[in-house]
Amino acid sequence: MSPEKVRAFPIDRQLFLVREVAAKLDNLHGEPAASFWRAKAAELLDLVVGSGRDRATASDEVRRFFLAVQRELSAGLAAEQTPILSA
Repeated sequence: MSPEKVRAFPIDRQLFLVREVAAKLDNLHGEPAASFWRAKAAELLDLVVGSGRDRATASDEVRRFFLAVQRELSAGLAAEQTPILSA
């Protein structure tokens, strides 16, 4: 298969990575959280660009990854706030 036809799996669908970053962010607050996210976003941007995508497309993919992390954090928060009912 030619390199032009190979597509990397989108980072926002890499559930393990999304959950790993969400767990890390869930334990950080303020500037440490922002600093971690900036470093992770730069790392992911370089990874996606290195896989052959142009910078604008790579930026969009990192943005979608961030939204996936936000959804994961929200899902975790919702699960924590849902009372467990017993009969």
